[in-house]
Amino acid sequence: MKVKNVGLLIVLLIVAFVASCSKNDCIAKTKESCVVTFELNRVCGCNGVTYPNPSTAECNNIDDYTMGACN
Repeated sequence: MKVKNVGLLIVLLIVAFVASCSKNDCIAKTKESCVVTFELNRVCGCNGVTYPNPSTAECNNIDDYTMGACN
């Protein structure tokens, strides 16, 4: 019975490690010829930066964001 628990623990640790690696993909890099709007509709990028609106985040190569300012 203990062997099954150890196997499950290993699988969970691997999943957690793989999920944490995706944070490295969240790097702001300005896209050339990108159109932004001037609305104020703050979003929190996966990099922890608050952007004024979704188009500004996306023009900075941040496609993974949540609505609202970062904490």
